[in-house]
Amino acid sequence: MSDKSQFVTRHPWLAALIALVALQIASSGTLKGSTLSAVADLLQFAIMLLMVVGTAINIRPSRGPGRGFWSLMTVSAVMWAADYGFWVYYEVIRGSHMPVPQPGDTLLILHVIPLMMALAISPHRLRDVGSSLASQLEFPLIACWWVYLYFYFVFAWQYLHYDPANFHRNFNLLYHVELAITILVFLHLSQSTRDGWQNVFNHYLIGFLIYAPTSAIINILIQQNLYSSGGLWDLPLTISIAYLAWTGFHAHKLKLESLRGEDDLQPGFAVPEWLAGIGVASIPAIALFSFERLHDPPGVRHFRIALSFAAMLAMAILIFTRQQLLNRRLVHLLADSKSAYENLERLQIQVTQSEKLASIGKLVSGAAHELNNPLTAILGYSELISLDAEVPVATRGFAEKIAHQARRTKSLVDSLLSFARQTPPKRRLSDLNSLVSNACQLRLTSLPAKISLIRDLQPDLPLVMADDNHLLQVLLHVLNNAVDALEEVGGGEVLVRTRTEDEQIVLEICDNGPGIAEPLRVFDPFYTTKAPGHGTGLGLSACYGIIQEHEGKIECFNLKPRGAMFRITLKPVNKHVPTETVAAS
Repeated sequence: MSDKSQFVTRHPWLAALIALVALQIASSGTLKGSTLSAVADLLQFAIMLLMVVGTAINIRPSRGPGRGFWSLMTVSAVMWAADYGFWVYYEVIRGSHMPVPQPGDTLLILHVIPLMMALAISPHRLRDVGSSLASQLEFPLIACWWVYLYFYFVFAWQYLHYDPANFHRNFNLLYHVELAITILVFLHLSQSTRDGWQNVFNHYLIGFLIYAPTSAIINILIQQNLYSSGGLWDLPLTISIAYLAWTGFHAHKLKLESLRGEDDLQPGFAVPEWLAGIGVASIPAIALFSFERLHDPPGVRHFRIALSFAAMLAMAILIFTRQQLLNRRLVHLLADSKSAYENLERLQIQVTQSEKLASIGKLVSGAAHELNNPLTAILGYSELISLDAEVPVATRGFAEKIAHQARRTKSLVDSLLSFARQTPPKRRLSDLNSLVSNACQLRLTSLPAKISLIRDLQPDLPLVMADDNHLLQVLLHVLNNAVDALEEVGGGEVLVRTRTEDEQIVLEICDNGPGIAEPLRVFDPFYTTKAPGHGTGLGLSACYGIIQEHEGKIECFNLKPRGAMFRITLKPVNKHVPTETVAAS
Protein backbone atom coordinates (compact mmCIF):
# COMPACT_ATOMS: atom_id res chain seq x y z
CA MET A 1 0.00 0.00 0.00
CA SER A 2 1.38 3.41 -0.98
CA ASP A 3 1.96 6.26 1.45
CA LYS A 4 -0.92 8.18 -0.13
CA SER A 5 -3.36 5.31 0.42
CA GLN A 6 -2.21 4.91 4.04
CA PHE A 7 -2.76 8.63 4.67
CA VAL A 8 -6.32 8.48 3.27
CA THR A 9 -7.09 5.40 5.38
CA ARG A 10 -5.79 6.91 8.63
CA HIS A 11 -7.14 10.46 8.12
CA PRO A 12 -10.26 10.24 5.94
CA TRP A 13 -11.74 13.56 7.09
CA LEU A 14 -8.48 15.44 6.62
CA ALA A 15 -8.11 13.93 3.15
CA ALA A 16 -11.70 14.97 2.36
CA LEU A 17 -10.97 18.52 3.55
CA ILE A 18 -7.88 18.74 1.33
CA ALA A 19 -9.91 17.47 -1.61
CA LEU A 20 -12.60 20.06 -0.82
CA VAL A 21 -10.05 22.88 -0.77
CA ALA A 22 -8.56 21.65 -4.05
CA LEU A 23 -12.05 21.49 -5.61
CA GLN A 24 -12.87 25.02 -4.43
CA ILE A 25 -9.60 26.44 -5.81
CA ALA A 26 -9.92 24.55 -9.09
CA SER A 27 -13.53 25.59 -9.66
CA SER A 28 -12.81 29.25 -8.87
CA GLY A 29 -9.93 29.19 -11.36
CA THR A 30 -11.61 27.33 -14.21
CA LEU A 31 -15.32 28.07 -13.93
CA LYS A 32 -17.00 31.43 -14.36
CA GLY A 33 -20.38 33.09 -14.11
CA SER A 34 -23.50 31.13 -13.25
CA THR A 35 -21.71 27.77 -13.51
CA LEU A 36 -19.22 28.76 -10.81
CA SER A 37 -22.01 30.07 -8.58
CA ALA A 38 -24.02 26.87 -9.05
CA VAL A 39 -21.09 24.61 -8.13
CA ALA A 40 -20.24 26.71 -5.07
CA ASP A 41 -23.86 26.83 -3.90
CA LEU A 42 -24.38 23.09 -4.31
CA LEU A 43 -21.11 22.33 -2.55
CA GLN A 44 -21.86 24.52 0.45
CA PHE A 45 -25.48 23.31 0.65
CA ALA A 46 -24.26 19.69 0.63
CA ILE A 47 -21.86 20.49 3.49
CA MET A 48 -24.71 22.11 5.45
CA LEU A 49 -26.83 18.99 4.99
CA LEU A 50 -23.92 16.95 6.35
CA MET A 51 -23.83 19.32 9.33
CA VAL A 52 -27.51 18.57 10.00
CA VAL A 53 -26.83 14.83 9.84
CA GLY A 54 -23.71 15.15 12.02
CA THR A 55 -25.64 16.82 14.85
CA ALA A 56 -28.79 14.69 14.49
CA ILE A 57 -26.97 11.36 14.86
CA ASN A 58 -25.90 12.40 18.37
CA ILE A 59 -29.45 12.94 19.66
CA ARG A 60 -30.54 9.35 20.21
CA PRO A 61 -27.45 7.98 22.02
CA SER A 62 -27.36 11.02 24.32
CA ARG A 63 -29.17 11.33 27.63
CA GLY A 64 -30.39 14.22 29.77
CA PRO A 65 -28.83 17.63 28.99
CA GLY A 66 -26.71 16.08 26.21
CA ARG A 67 -29.83 15.16 24.25
CA GLY A 68 -31.19 18.69 24.64
CA PHE A 69 -27.87 20.11 23.45
CA TRP A 70 -27.76 18.04 20.25
CA SER A 71 -31.46 18.64 19.55
CA LEU A 72 -30.98 22.41 19.62
CA MET A 73 -27.76 22.14 17.60
CA THR A 74 -29.73 20.23 14.96
CA VAL A 75 -32.42 22.95 14.91
CA SER A 76 -29.70 25.57 14.42
CA ALA A 77 -28.10 23.53 11.61
CA VAL A 78 -31.47 23.08 9.86
CA MET A 79 -32.14 26.85 9.94
CA TRP A 80 -28.60 27.53 8.71
CA ALA A 81 -28.93 24.97 5.90
CA ALA A 82 -32.27 26.51 4.90
CA ASP A 83 -30.47 29.84 4.31
CA TYR A 84 -28.06 28.10 1.92
CA GLY A 85 -31.08 26.41 0.34
CA PHE A 86 -32.33 29.82 -0.78
CA TRP A 87 -29.03 30.40 -2.64
CA VAL A 88 -29.44 27.04 -4.39
CA TYR A 89 -33.06 27.82 -5.26
CA TYR A 90 -32.37 31.22 -6.83
CA GLU A 91 -28.89 30.79 -8.34
CA VAL A 92 -29.10 27.11 -9.39
CA ILE A 93 -32.73 26.18 -9.92
CA ARG A 94 -34.07 29.51 -11.15
CA GLY A 95 -30.76 30.77 -12.58
CA SER A 96 -31.25 34.29 -11.25
CA HIS A 97 -29.53 36.57 -8.80
CA MET A 98 -30.41 36.45 -5.11
CA PRO A 99 -33.13 39.07 -4.50
CA VAL A 100 -32.48 42.03 -2.24
CA PRO A 101 -33.24 41.83 0.62
CA GLN A 102 -32.28 38.19 0.78
CA PRO A 103 -35.12 35.93 2.09
CA GLY A 104 -32.68 33.68 3.97
CA ASP A 105 -31.23 36.47 6.09
CA THR A 106 -33.90 35.94 8.74
CA LEU A 107 -32.91 32.29 9.18
CA LEU A 108 -29.22 33.22 9.10
CA ILE A 109 -29.48 35.66 11.98
CA LEU A 110 -31.95 33.61 14.03
CA HIS A 111 -30.11 30.28 13.75
CA VAL A 112 -27.65 31.48 16.41
CA ILE A 113 -30.44 31.62 19.04
CA PRO A 114 -30.98 27.82 19.32
CA LEU A 115 -27.18 27.51 19.19
CA MET A 116 -26.87 29.76 22.25
CA MET A 117 -29.72 27.87 23.94
CA ALA A 118 -27.80 24.62 23.36
CA LEU A 119 -24.73 26.09 25.05
CA ALA A 120 -26.79 27.44 27.93
CA ILE A 121 -28.00 23.92 28.72
CA SER A 122 -24.42 23.07 29.77
CA PRO A 123 -24.54 19.50 28.41
CA HIS A 124 -21.42 18.47 30.32
CA ARG A 125 -23.14 19.05 33.65
CA LEU A 126 -25.87 16.98 35.24
CA ARG A 127 -28.88 18.96 36.30
CA ASP A 128 -29.91 18.86 39.94
CA VAL A 129 -32.74 16.51 40.77
CA GLY A 130 -34.49 19.35 42.52
CA SER A 131 -34.27 21.72 39.59
CA SER A 132 -37.69 22.76 38.37
CA LEU A 133 -39.22 24.16 35.20
CA ALA A 134 -38.98 27.64 36.72
CA SER A 135 -35.18 27.56 36.48
CA GLN A 136 -35.50 26.62 32.80
CA LEU A 137 -37.59 29.66 31.86
CA GLU A 138 -34.69 32.08 32.23
CA PHE A 139 -33.22 31.34 28.83
CA PRO A 140 -36.53 31.55 26.91
CA LEU A 141 -36.65 35.11 28.24
CA ILE A 142 -33.25 35.81 26.70
CA ALA A 143 -34.20 34.03 23.46
CA CYS A 144 -37.36 36.17 23.26
CA TRP A 145 -35.20 39.24 23.77
CA TRP A 146 -32.88 38.32 20.86
CA VAL A 147 -35.86 37.73 18.56
CA TYR A 148 -37.23 41.10 19.63
CA LEU A 149 -33.90 42.79 18.76
CA TYR A 150 -33.94 41.22 15.28
CA PHE A 151 -37.46 42.35 14.45
CA TYR A 152 -36.86 45.78 15.98
CA PHE A 153 -33.52 46.69 14.37
CA VAL A 154 -33.34 44.47 11.28
CA PHE A 155 -36.77 43.31 10.14
CA ALA A 156 -38.22 46.83 10.14
CA TRP A 157 -35.58 48.06 7.64
CA GLN A 158 -35.62 44.78 5.72
CA TYR A 159 -39.30 44.33 4.86
CA LEU A 160 -41.39 47.24 6.19
CA HIS A 161 -39.30 50.09 4.81
CA TYR A 162 -36.22 48.84 2.98
CA ASP A 163 -33.23 50.97 3.88
CA PRO A 164 -29.96 49.32 2.73
CA ALA A 165 -27.72 51.39 5.01
CA ASN A 166 -29.71 50.80 8.20
CA PHE A 167 -30.45 47.20 7.31
CA HIS A 168 -26.85 46.15 6.55
CA ARG A 169 -25.44 48.04 9.52
CA ASN A 170 -27.93 46.59 12.02
CA PHE A 171 -27.81 43.11 10.49
CA ASN A 172 -24.02 42.86 10.60
CA LEU A 173 -23.83 44.32 14.08
CA LEU A 174 -26.49 42.04 15.60
CA TYR A 175 -25.35 38.88 13.80
CA HIS A 176 -21.72 39.27 14.74
CA VAL A 177 -22.54 40.21 18.33
CA GLU A 178 -24.37 36.87 18.48
CA LEU A 179 -21.37 35.09 16.98
CA ALA A 180 -18.99 36.85 19.37
CA ILE A 181 -21.07 35.76 22.39
CA THR A 182 -21.17 32.22 21.01
CA ILE A 183 -17.39 32.16 20.59
CA LEU A 184 -16.86 33.46 24.14
CA VAL A 185 -19.17 30.79 25.55
CA PHE A 186 -17.38 28.07 23.57
CA LEU A 187 -14.08 29.40 24.90
CA HIS A 188 -15.39 29.32 28.47
CA LEU A 189 -16.78 25.80 28.10
CA SER A 190 -13.59 24.52 26.51
CA GLN A 191 -11.64 25.80 29.52
CA SER A 192 -14.08 24.56 32.19
CA THR A 193 -14.73 21.04 30.85
CA ARG A 194 -12.61 17.98 30.22
CA ASP A 195 -12.43 14.75 28.24
CA GLY A 196 -15.02 14.31 25.48
CA TRP A 197 -17.00 17.51 25.93
CA GLN A 198 -13.82 19.60 26.01
CA ASN A 199 -12.82 18.02 22.70
CA VAL A 200 -16.20 18.89 21.14
CA PHE A 201 -16.18 22.49 22.43
CA ASN A 202 -12.62 23.02 21.21
CA HIS A 203 -13.52 21.93 17.66
CA TYR A 204 -16.64 24.10 17.56
CA LEU A 205 -14.56 27.03 18.86
CA ILE A 206 -12.02 26.62 16.04
CA GLY A 207 -14.79 26.34 13.43
CA PHE A 208 -16.56 29.52 14.55
CA LEU A 209 -13.26 31.41 14.89
CA ILE A 210 -12.73 30.75 11.17
CA TYR A 211 -16.35 31.41 10.21
CA ALA A 212 -17.05 34.66 12.10
CA PRO A 213 -14.44 36.99 10.43
CA THR A 214 -15.03 35.37 7.04
CA SER A 215 -18.78 35.98 7.35
CA ALA A 216 -18.18 39.61 8.35
CA ILE A 217 -15.99 40.22 5.29
CA ILE A 218 -18.45 38.51 2.93
CA ASN A 219 -21.35 40.56 4.31
CA ILE A 220 -19.40 43.75 3.62
CA LEU A 221 -18.66 42.56 0.07
CA ILE A 222 -22.35 41.73 -0.46
CA GLN A 223 -23.26 45.21 0.78
CA GLN A 224 -20.90 46.76 -1.81
CA ASN A 225 -22.03 44.37 -4.60
CA LEU A 226 -18.51 42.88 -4.83
CA TYR A 227 -19.38 39.30 -3.82
CA SER A 228 -20.26 36.38 -6.08
CA SER A 229 -20.58 32.73 -5.09
CA GLY A 230 -17.57 30.55 -5.80
CA GLY A 231 -14.83 33.16 -5.41
CA LEU A 232 -11.73 32.76 -3.28
CA TRP A 233 -13.52 34.41 -0.36
CA ASP A 234 -15.70 31.29 -0.24
CA LEU A 235 -12.65 29.14 0.52
CA PRO A 236 -12.36 29.94 4.28
CA LEU A 237 -16.18 29.95 4.48
CA THR A 238 -16.34 26.45 2.97
CA ILE A 239 -13.51 25.22 5.23
CA SER A 240 -15.23 26.56 8.36
CA ILE A 241 -18.66 25.01 7.69
CA ALA A 242 -17.00 21.75 6.63
CA TYR A 243 -15.04 21.72 9.91
CA LEU A 244 -18.23 22.37 11.88
CA ALA A 245 -19.99 19.55 10.00
CA TRP A 246 -17.09 17.18 10.76
CA THR A 247 -17.29 18.03 14.48
CA GLY A 248 -20.75 16.46 14.73
CA PHE A 249 -19.54 13.17 13.23
CA HIS A 250 -16.42 13.30 15.40
CA ALA A 251 -18.53 13.77 18.55
CA HIS A 252 -20.50 10.63 17.68
CA LYS A 253 -17.34 8.58 18.26
CA LEU A 254 -16.54 10.16 21.63
CA LYS A 255 -17.75 9.11 25.06
CA LEU A 256 -19.72 12.15 26.18
CA GLU A 257 -20.88 11.96 29.78
CA SER A 258 -22.70 14.57 31.85
CA LEU A 259 -21.07 14.83 35.27
CA ARG A 260 -22.12 16.55 38.47
CA GLY A 261 -19.62 19.30 39.21
CA GLU A 262 -18.51 20.17 42.72
CA ASP A 263 -18.79 23.91 42.16
CA ASP A 264 -22.00 23.92 40.11
CA LEU A 265 -24.30 25.98 42.26
CA GLN A 266 -26.88 26.72 39.59
CA PRO A 267 -29.01 23.63 38.97
CA GLY A 268 -30.56 24.46 35.60
CA PHE A 269 -29.54 26.64 32.67
CA ALA A 270 -26.31 28.60 32.69
CA VAL A 271 -28.06 31.96 32.18
CA PRO A 272 -27.68 34.35 35.12
CA GLU A 273 -30.93 35.74 36.50
CA TRP A 274 -29.60 39.29 36.33
CA LEU A 275 -29.07 38.91 32.57
CA ALA A 276 -32.72 37.95 32.07
CA GLY A 277 -33.71 40.93 34.21
CA ILE A 278 -31.64 43.30 32.09
CA GLY A 279 -33.21 41.92 28.93
CA VAL A 280 -36.73 42.48 30.25
CA ALA A 281 -35.96 45.96 31.57
CA SER A 282 -34.33 47.05 28.30
CA ILE A 283 -37.48 46.64 26.17
CA PRO A 284 -39.36 49.69 27.56
CA ALA A 285 -36.16 51.74 27.19
CA ILE A 286 -35.78 50.65 23.55
CA ALA A 287 -39.46 51.40 22.89
CA LEU A 288 -39.05 54.89 24.36
CA PHE A 289 -36.04 55.43 22.12
CA SER A 290 -38.18 54.52 19.10
CA PHE A 291 -40.99 56.80 20.20
CA GLU A 292 -38.62 59.79 20.26
CA ARG A 293 -37.21 59.11 16.75
CA LEU A 294 -39.68 61.33 14.91
CA HIS A 295 -37.69 61.26 11.67
CA ASP A 296 -38.25 57.48 11.20
CA PRO A 297 -41.07 56.48 8.83
CA PRO A 298 -44.45 56.23 10.59
CA GLY A 299 -44.87 52.57 9.62
CA VAL A 300 -41.54 51.68 11.22
CA ARG A 301 -42.31 53.64 14.38
CA HIS A 302 -45.75 52.10 14.79
CA PHE A 303 -44.40 48.60 14.15
CA ARG A 304 -41.64 49.04 16.71
CA ILE A 305 -44.01 50.34 19.38
CA ALA A 306 -46.49 47.50 18.76
CA LEU A 307 -43.60 45.01 18.74
CA SER A 308 -42.35 46.35 22.07
CA PHE A 309 -45.76 45.96 23.67
CA ALA A 310 -46.07 42.42 22.30
CA ALA A 311 -42.59 41.53 23.58
CA MET A 312 -43.38 42.98 27.01
CA LEU A 313 -46.60 40.96 27.10
CA ALA A 314 -44.80 37.75 26.13
CA MET A 315 -42.05 38.32 28.69
CA ALA A 316 -44.60 39.24 31.34
CA ILE A 317 -46.36 35.92 30.75
CA LEU A 318 -43.03 34.08 31.02
CA ILE A 319 -42.11 35.96 34.20
CA PHE A 320 -45.57 35.36 35.73
CA THR A 321 -45.37 31.65 34.87
CA ARG A 322 -41.87 31.45 36.28
CA GLN A 323 -42.95 33.18 39.49
CA GLN A 324 -45.93 30.86 39.93
CA LEU A 325 -43.72 27.83 39.45
CA LEU A 326 -41.20 29.23 41.92
CA ASN A 327 -44.00 29.85 44.44
CA ARG A 328 -45.20 26.28 44.08
CA ARG A 329 -41.67 25.02 44.42
CA LEU A 330 -41.19 27.17 47.52
CA VAL A 331 -44.41 25.85 49.08
CA HIS A 332 -43.26 22.26 48.49
CA LEU A 333 -39.82 23.03 49.92
CA LEU A 334 -41.37 24.65 52.99
CA ALA A 335 -43.67 21.66 53.46
CA ASP A 336 -40.73 19.28 53.10
CA SER A 337 -38.68 21.36 55.54
CA LYS A 338 -41.51 21.41 58.05
CA SER A 339 -42.00 17.66 57.72
CA ALA A 340 -38.25 17.07 58.09
CA TYR A 341 -38.16 19.30 61.19
CA GLU A 342 -41.14 17.48 62.73
CA ASN A 343 -39.51 14.12 61.97
CA LEU A 344 -36.33 15.35 63.60
CA GLU A 345 -38.27 16.35 66.71
CA ARG A 346 -39.99 12.96 66.78
CA LEU A 347 -36.67 11.22 66.37
CA GLN A 348 -35.25 13.25 69.23
CA ILE A 349 -38.23 12.28 71.41
CA GLN A 350 -37.81 8.67 70.37
CA VAL A 351 -34.13 8.72 71.30
CA THR A 352 -35.04 10.21 74.67
CA GLN A 353 -37.71 7.59 75.20
CA SER A 354 -35.31 4.85 74.18
CA GLU A 355 -32.86 6.05 76.83
CA LYS A 356 -35.68 6.12 79.37
CA LEU A 357 -36.75 2.61 78.40
CA ALA A 358 -33.17 1.40 78.71
CA SER A 359 -32.96 2.86 82.22
CA ILE A 360 -36.39 1.49 83.13
CA GLY A 361 -35.34 -1.90 81.77
CA LYS A 362 -32.35 -1.98 84.10
CA LEU A 363 -34.52 -0.95 87.06
CA VAL A 364 -37.19 -3.53 86.21
CA SER A 365 -34.56 -6.22 85.83
CA GLY A 366 -33.05 -5.45 89.22
CA ALA A 367 -36.44 -5.13 90.91
CA ALA A 368 -37.66 -8.39 89.36
CA HIS A 369 -34.64 -10.28 90.66
CA GLU A 370 -35.25 -8.82 94.14
CA LEU A 371 -38.95 -9.82 93.97
CA ASN A 372 -38.13 -13.38 92.95
CA ASN A 373 -36.43 -14.16 96.26
CA PRO A 374 -39.42 -13.39 98.56
CA LEU A 375 -41.81 -14.88 95.98
CA THR A 376 -39.84 -18.12 96.05
CA ALA A 377 -40.07 -18.18 99.83
CA ILE A 378 -43.81 -17.38 99.83
CA LEU A 379 -44.41 -20.08 97.22
CA GLY A 380 -42.34 -22.65 99.15
CA TYR A 381 -43.91 -22.02 102.56
CA SER A 382 -47.45 -21.90 101.13
CA GLU A 383 -46.92 -25.26 99.43
CA LEU A 384 -45.56 -26.74 102.68
CA ILE A 385 -48.64 -25.53 104.55
CA SER A 386 -51.03 -26.83 101.88
CA LEU A 387 -49.37 -30.29 101.97
CA ASP A 388 -49.25 -30.57 105.79
CA ALA A 389 -52.10 -32.88 106.90
CA GLU A 390 -52.01 -31.53 110.47
CA VAL A 391 -53.01 -28.07 109.23
CA PRO A 392 -56.75 -27.43 109.22
CA VAL A 393 -58.52 -27.72 105.87
CA ALA A 394 -59.50 -24.04 105.76
CA THR A 395 -55.92 -22.97 106.38
CA ARG A 396 -54.63 -25.31 103.67
CA GLY A 397 -57.18 -23.79 101.24
CA PHE A 398 -55.89 -20.33 102.03
CA ALA A 399 -52.32 -21.58 101.52
CA GLU A 400 -53.22 -23.01 98.09
CA LYS A 401 -54.73 -19.66 97.09
CA ILE A 402 -51.56 -17.90 98.32
CA ALA A 403 -49.42 -20.32 96.24
CA HIS A 404 -51.64 -19.74 93.17
CA GLN A 405 -51.28 -15.96 93.47
CA ALA A 406 -47.55 -16.31 94.11
CA ARG A 407 -47.13 -18.39 90.96
CA ARG A 408 -49.14 -15.84 89.03
CA THR A 409 -46.97 -13.05 90.41
CA LYS A 410 -43.83 -15.03 89.61
CA SER A 411 -45.05 -15.52 86.03
CA LEU A 412 -45.61 -11.79 85.79
CA VAL A 413 -42.10 -11.11 87.10
CA ASP A 414 -40.62 -13.58 84.62
CA SER A 415 -42.45 -11.77 81.79
CA LEU A 416 -41.04 -8.47 82.99
CA LEU A 417 -37.58 -9.96 83.05
CA SER A 418 -38.02 -11.30 79.54
CA PHE A 419 -39.20 -7.95 78.24
CA ALA A 420 -36.48 -5.96 80.00
CA ARG A 421 -33.66 -8.29 78.96
CA GLN A 422 -31.27 -6.39 76.63
CA THR A 423 -29.51 -9.16 74.78
CA PRO A 424 -28.68 -9.66 71.08
CA PRO A 425 -31.36 -11.47 69.02
CA LYS A 426 -31.20 -15.16 69.82
CA ARG A 427 -33.63 -17.42 68.05
CA ARG A 428 -34.80 -20.70 69.44
CA LEU A 429 -37.84 -22.96 69.22
CA SER A 430 -40.63 -20.91 70.77
CA ASP A 431 -44.28 -21.52 71.59
CA LEU A 432 -46.31 -18.63 70.25
CA ASN A 433 -49.24 -19.38 72.55
CA SER A 434 -46.99 -19.01 75.60
CA LEU A 435 -45.69 -15.67 74.33
CA VAL A 436 -49.27 -14.49 73.72
CA SER A 437 -50.27 -15.55 77.24
CA ASN A 438 -47.32 -13.69 78.76
CA ALA A 439 -48.12 -10.55 76.76
CA CYS A 440 -51.78 -10.71 77.78
CA GLN A 441 -50.88 -11.15 81.44
CA LEU A 442 -48.61 -8.13 81.29
CA ARG A 443 -51.35 -6.05 79.68
CA LEU A 444 -54.10 -7.28 82.05
CA THR A 445 -52.34 -5.70 85.01
CA SER A 446 -53.25 -2.20 83.84
CA LEU A 447 -56.25 -2.88 81.60
CA PRO A 448 -59.09 -0.32 81.98
CA ALA A 449 -62.32 -1.70 83.44
CA LYS A 450 -64.40 -1.08 80.30
CA ILE A 451 -62.01 -3.00 78.05
CA SER A 452 -61.97 -6.80 77.93
CA LEU A 453 -59.16 -8.96 76.56
CA ILE A 454 -60.28 -12.22 74.95
CA ARG A 455 -57.91 -15.04 73.96
CA ASP A 456 -58.75 -17.73 71.46
CA LEU A 457 -55.60 -19.84 71.08
CA GLN A 458 -55.42 -23.00 69.01
CA PRO A 459 -54.04 -25.97 70.96
CA ASP A 460 -51.10 -27.97 69.66
CA LEU A 461 -49.86 -24.95 67.76
CA PRO A 462 -46.60 -25.68 65.89
CA LEU A 463 -43.43 -24.11 67.22
CA VAL A 464 -41.73 -21.16 65.56
CA MET A 465 -38.06 -20.26 65.35
CA ALA A 466 -38.01 -16.86 66.99
CA ASP A 467 -36.50 -14.52 69.54
CA ASP A 468 -38.94 -14.54 72.47
CA ASN A 469 -38.04 -11.07 73.67
CA HIS A 470 -38.52 -9.46 70.26
CA LEU A 471 -41.83 -11.21 69.54
CA LEU A 472 -43.05 -10.24 73.01
CA GLN A 473 -42.18 -6.64 72.20
CA VAL A 474 -44.27 -6.83 69.01
CA LEU A 475 -47.25 -8.38 70.81
CA LEU A 476 -47.20 -5.80 73.58
CA HIS A 477 -46.96 -2.90 71.16
CA VAL A 478 -49.90 -4.10 69.05
CA LEU A 479 -51.95 -4.81 72.17
CA ASN A 480 -51.20 -1.34 73.54
CA ASN A 481 -52.32 0.25 70.26
CA ALA A 482 -55.58 -1.71 70.36
CA VAL A 483 -56.23 -0.68 73.98
CA ASP A 484 -55.44 2.98 73.19
CA ALA A 485 -57.91 2.90 70.27
CA LEU A 486 -60.67 1.50 72.51
CA GLU A 487 -59.99 4.10 75.22
CA GLU A 488 -60.81 6.81 72.66
CA VAL A 489 -64.35 5.44 72.24
CA GLY A 490 -64.91 4.56 75.90
CA GLY A 491 -64.25 0.81 75.85
CA GLY A 492 -64.65 -2.39 73.85
CA GLU A 493 -63.09 -5.78 73.23
CA VAL A 494 -59.65 -6.93 72.13
CA LEU A 495 -59.49 -10.43 70.62
CA VAL A 496 -56.18 -12.30 70.34
CA ARG A 497 -56.42 -15.39 68.16
CA THR A 498 -53.90 -17.98 66.94
CA ARG A 499 -54.43 -20.69 64.33
CA THR A 500 -52.76 -22.54 61.49
CA GLU A 501 -53.71 -21.63 57.94
CA ASP A 502 -52.15 -22.88 54.68
CA GLU A 503 -49.22 -24.40 56.59
CA GLN A 504 -48.56 -21.06 58.28
CA ILE A 505 -49.07 -19.86 61.84
CA VAL A 506 -51.43 -16.90 61.97
CA LEU A 507 -51.76 -14.53 64.93
CA GLU A 508 -54.59 -11.97 64.79
CA ILE A 509 -55.15 -9.11 67.21
CA CYS A 510 -58.55 -7.47 66.61
CA ASP A 511 -60.46 -4.67 68.28
CA ASN A 512 -63.89 -3.12 67.74
CA GLY A 513 -62.64 0.46 68.00
CA PRO A 514 -62.86 3.28 65.45
CA GLY A 515 -60.47 1.67 62.95
CA ILE A 516 -57.40 3.18 61.28
CA ALA A 517 -57.54 6.07 58.80
CA GLU A 518 -54.73 4.79 56.56
CA PRO A 519 -54.01 1.12 57.33
CA LEU A 520 -51.51 0.85 54.48
CA ARG A 521 -49.29 3.55 56.04
CA VAL A 522 -49.17 2.44 59.68
CA PHE A 523 -45.78 0.74 59.18
CA ASP A 524 -44.18 3.85 57.66
CA PRO A 525 -41.56 5.46 59.93
CA PHE A 526 -42.85 8.50 61.86
CA TYR A 527 -46.46 7.89 60.80
CA THR A 528 -48.74 8.20 63.80
CA THR A 529 -52.36 9.12 64.48
CA LYS A 530 -51.75 9.92 68.12
CA ALA A 531 -51.56 13.38 69.59
CA PRO A 532 -48.11 15.04 69.89
CA GLY A 533 -46.19 13.64 72.83
CA HIS A 534 -48.13 10.35 72.84
CA GLY A 535 -46.47 8.58 69.94
CA THR A 536 -43.48 8.85 67.64
CA GLY A 537 -44.65 6.69 64.75
CA LEU A 538 -41.64 4.38 65.09
CA GLY A 539 -43.17 1.51 67.10
CA LEU A 540 -45.04 -0.26 64.31
CA SER A 541 -42.14 0.40 61.96
CA ALA A 542 -39.88 -1.43 64.42
CA CYS A 543 -42.46 -4.24 64.70
CA TYR A 544 -42.50 -4.54 60.91
CA GLY A 545 -38.72 -4.88 60.90
CA ILE A 546 -38.79 -7.55 63.63
CA ILE A 547 -41.36 -9.65 61.77
CA GLN A 548 -39.37 -9.27 58.56
CA GLU A 549 -36.27 -10.52 60.38
CA HIS A 550 -38.31 -13.58 61.40
CA GLU A 551 -39.18 -14.15 57.71
CA GLY A 552 -42.80 -13.44 58.53
CA LYS A 553 -45.46 -10.99 57.48
CA ILE A 554 -47.44 -8.37 59.37
CA GLU A 555 -50.52 -6.69 57.89
CA CYS A 556 -53.14 -4.21 59.01
CA PHE A 557 -56.81 -4.16 57.98
CA ASN A 558 -59.96 -2.30 58.90
CA LEU A 559 -62.89 -4.51 59.93
CA LYS A 560 -66.56 -4.07 59.11
CA PRO A 561 -68.61 -2.45 60.47
CA ARG A 562 -65.85 -1.08 62.72
CA GLY A 563 -62.54 -1.98 64.25
CA ALA A 564 -59.06 -2.91 63.08
CA MET A 565 -57.01 -6.08 62.89
CA PHE A 566 -53.27 -6.80 62.85
CA ARG A 567 -52.39 -10.17 61.31
CA ILE A 568 -48.96 -11.72 61.84
CA THR A 569 -47.97 -14.74 59.77
CA LEU A 570 -44.95 -16.87 60.72
CA LYS A 571 -43.37 -20.05 59.36
CA PRO A 572 -43.76 -23.08 61.64
CA VAL A 573 -41.29 -25.84 62.36
CA ASN A 574 -42.24 -29.52 62.24
CA LYS A 575 -42.17 -30.19 65.99
CA HIS A 576 -45.40 -29.63 68.00
CA VAL A 577 -45.84 -28.74 71.66
CA PRO A 578 -49.12 -29.78 73.32
CA THR A 579 -50.79 -26.87 75.09
CA GLU A 580 -54.00 -26.55 76.99
CA THR A 581 -56.84 -24.63 75.40
CA VAL A 582 -56.96 -21.20 76.97
CA ALA A 583 -60.50 -20.23 77.80
CA ALA A 584 -61.87 -16.83 77.12
CA SER A 585 -61.06 -14.44 79.91
